[in-house]
Order: sequence, then C-alpha cells, then structure tokens
Amino acid sequence: MADIRLNKITVCGGGNGAQTLAPIAAHQLDCQVDLYAPFGDEADRLRSGSDSHGGVETTGAVQAKALLRCISADPAEVIPGSPLVVLVLPAFAHESTLRAILPFLDQGAWVGAIPARGGFDFCAAKLLREHGRPDVALFGLQTLPWACRIQEFGRSIHVLGVKQAVDAASRPAGLIGEMAPVLQGMLGLRVHQAASLLALTLANTGQLIHPGIMYGLFGDWDGTPFPADGVPLFYHGLSDHGANVLAAMSEDVQAIRECLGASIDLSAVRPLIEWLLYSYNRNIQDSSTLRSAFVTNQAYSGLKAPVREVAPGAFVPDFGARYLTEDVPYGLAVSRAIAELAGVETPALDRVIGWAGAQLGKDFLSTHQDETRVPQRYGLDRLDHLITFVRED
Repeated sequence: MADIRLNKITVCGGGNGAQTLAPIAAHQLDCQVDLYAPFGDEADRLRSGSDSHGGVETTGAVQAKALLRCISADPAEVIPGSPLVVLVLPAFAHESTLRAILPFLDQGAWVGAIPARGGFDFCAAKLLREHGRPDVALFGLQTLPWACRIQEFGRSIHVLGVKQAVDAASRPAGLIGEMAPVLQGMLGLRVHQAASLLALTLANTGQLIHPGIMYGLFGDWDGTPFPADGVPLFYHGLSDHGANVLAAMSEDVQAIRECLGASIDLSAVRPLIEWLLYSYNRNIQDSSTLRSAFVTNQAYSGLKAPVREVAPGAFVPDFGARYLTEDVPYGLAVSRAIAELAGVETPALDRVIGWAGAQLGKDFLSTHQDETRVPQRYGLDRLDHLITFVRED
C-alpha cells in the first residue's frame, strides 16, 4: 500500500461527496473505481446517469471525468479486490455500511470515512472486534475536502471550492504516516497527519458550523414562512449574533482540548478561526473577524440555508437536514459526552444541542444518547477508559 499505484478502490455512497470523489480518485490515482451505493435505487440511477454521460464528471474548481468500472448495491460485486475502501456517506449510515462490507474486505484493507465525524473509531473498532478483523486498518478525514453539489445525478457534480489542506488520522495511529501520501495522491491536495481519530472527533468543525449557524439563523424564528427570494444565505448570511454563537462553541471545544491535552496529542483541534484560515485562506477576502472570514469566503458563495416548501412559494427551515440530524448526534453530542467524562463545562454546546434536539423531538443530552456515537455507548464510560482506547493499550 505504500506504493500509490493502486489497481482498484471502492467508494461507498451515492451523494454529493461520493460522486465527487469517484472521478477525482480515478483521475488522480489512474486506477479503476467501483461505487457501492446500497440505498434505494441509487445504484440504478447512478448507472443510468453515468452511462448516458460517458462517465461521472466534476466541474468548477476541480475538473475530472471517469467511467466507473462497476456501480452496484451488492457489496460482493465491488468490495473484493479493493485495498482501499472509502465511506463517503452520512454518519448514520457508517455502521450499516461497515456491517455490509466487512465480510468482503481483502486481508489488510484500509477502510475510512470522509469525513469521519464524531466517534467513527468507537463504532468501527467495535465492529472489527465483533467480526474478528484485526487486519483491517481504519482512517478518517476531518472534513470533506470540497464544497460540492450534484447538478445531474450520476452525470455532473459542481465543485464550488476546495480546501487547501485536510487532516487525517488512523487506527492504528502509527499507520497514518503510510496512509497520508496515498490519501494525498487520491485527493490531489495536502493531507496532514493528526495524532488520533479522537483528535478528528474534537476537530470536527462541521459540528460547530452547521448547527451553530442554524441556531443563529433560526433560533428565534417565529414560524412565518419565507418567500422564495427571502431564504437566507447559509454561510454568507451569518450575523454578528451567529458568529458569537460559533465563537462560544469553539471555546467550549478548546476547553476540552486543554483538559485532555496533557494525556493525548490534540494539536489538530484548532480554534474555528484558525481552521478557516488553514482550510480556505486563498478564498477569504477579509479574515479580520470570524464573521468576515465566513461572509467573504468565496468557497461558500451562494449556498442557501436548508428549507422545505410548505405551500407554493412559501418555505420554512428544514430542521430535518443533515446540519442537525448528522452534526448533532454524530458531532456535538459526542464532543459534549467527552467533555462530561473530563469534567469540562460546555454551556454553548449544551445550548445548541438542546435547541437542535427540541426541533427534532429528541433529547441528545440524556434519553436519546443511544442514537448517537457517544463513547459511553461503547463501554468508554470513564476518562481513563477513553484514554486507554485512544492510546490503543
């Protein structure tokens, strides 16, 4: 695997990220790419779109096109023969997908998630133990490398912006030195090494940005629908209030980092403003404040808040969008549970988690933790247990 020349890899997923990675990986690695799309009729739709277009294509900030070797909803058709398998899926689909593909993984395969989101290693390590697969190595990326949107399903994906660098980590942790060059070659951008997947859990900026901006935009929403031309921009619509919410959430995560930093290397857990500059410096016109770094970031240009139409021309916030349904139970709730083990107070995280849970009818701080990836679900119910897990002792 140290040789970047791979014969075949498999991408798992059928959404924006998966359809973006597949042609980019085929182009960058000059190898065959299979696509595992297990949900609904995605595999059929992807095959139809790709066949009619002569492949899957990215446009905009990254331009690549590839005719995929095989697109299937059957893991037996696409997983075998792939030394590298990448899950580009919502976090709620990680466990079911891992269970489906584990029987077909090659010996010594690398399996990872882009992005990993909170607690990916807790869940994946448990499944590997259950299936007796100590040979399989895990990896994850902190974030999706692109801002991307499907234009025509199975045919064309528009890439609005590309991060300058992304962090990656592995389990075993020492393997990231071998993995990083391969991942960097696959993505065509810099991949920096983080010390552990726990560092990526806490460094998951999606858990701050997405629920935090939703709270800033709609925390005081009075229920009045928006007209089509009144739907707010998501990133570029960030207010001073929203920026203050994000800053407070970032400070809570930094408090967790400070508490655990003596025991675990968490240098990859950057304050939010530092992460923005690390990822998007060339795209940001004004970095003087957290708010200006968001609203002048050209990679975020034109992206609107998630809404749903309730009557012709009338829209309301879509609280069922992944900005809450993924980034709270597989992000904020996980970081907050780690803070609880460490005895760290997180008032800003608690406020946003509580609000998001109210919109979804769930209490992620107590009664609905079984729908999250908090460490306590995996037997890591004391801080020393968590540290032992991270150190792989």
